[in-house]
Amino acid sequence: MYTITLETPGGVCRGLRLWGARDDCVVKEAVLLTNDDHRAVLVSRAARLTRISALIRSEQISSQAELARRLAAEGIVVSQGTLSRDLKDAGAVRGRDQLGNFQYSIPEGEHPSHVTTGLPARNHLARMCHSLCTEVNSNDGAVVIKTPPGAAQYLGSAIDSSGIDAIIGTIAGDDTVLIICRPGAGGDDLAKSFRQMAETGFPPEGLVAVGPAASAMESSLCGTQYDEI
Repeated sequence: MYTITLETPGGVCRGLRLWGARDDCVVKEAVLLTNDDHRAVLVSRAARLTRISALIRSEQISSQAELARRLAAEGIVVSQGTLSRDLKDAGAVRGRDQLGNFQYSIPEGEHPSHVTTGLPARNHLARMCHSLCTEVNSNDGAVVIKTPPGAAQYLGSAIDSSGIDAIIGTIAGDDTVLIICRPGAGGDDLAKSFRQMAETGFPPEGLVAVGPAASAMESSLCGTQYDEI
């Protein structure tokens, strides 16, 4: 257990005893969870995304403020800027339900927010790799990517939506994504691309080719109005 100084929009909290910190430090942007023992522990970004996704899928969340209140009720305190980035990375979009009320949702496949804002799927995948990839291994026909606990399905979804020709499909568990390569596509070459994205946050040239599935998804979104997060 170490002492940290937590700098927040509301001021500076000094002398906080934080379980799980590696050293005495200053934290400019942290998300804290207070458990039943009243200890403050850092919540990983992957765990936070998992909880945000679960709340959006299970409840009617109409605004960022409402989502922030629901997270705070569980002890997860997050800034507005961080929450906005989390919503985008989770693929959340804000639209109207059948009664005309605003509500967040997380569509399957290519996220409508990425289509309507013009963000290429490969850029989204590169950003996710940079945030979530901890290890990349391969053989001739497969690539195995390790992530923090709870993050593999987010990364797997981004890979599925990217339209990479060399990939047949993915299998995602809790902290591991298995990528099955097409015959003739080198797993080692694909792994090299994922390592580059994990290191730089940018996709290699020519990595993504948008295929029929992506075109069909874009067509299905025509006429649907989504608000910016």
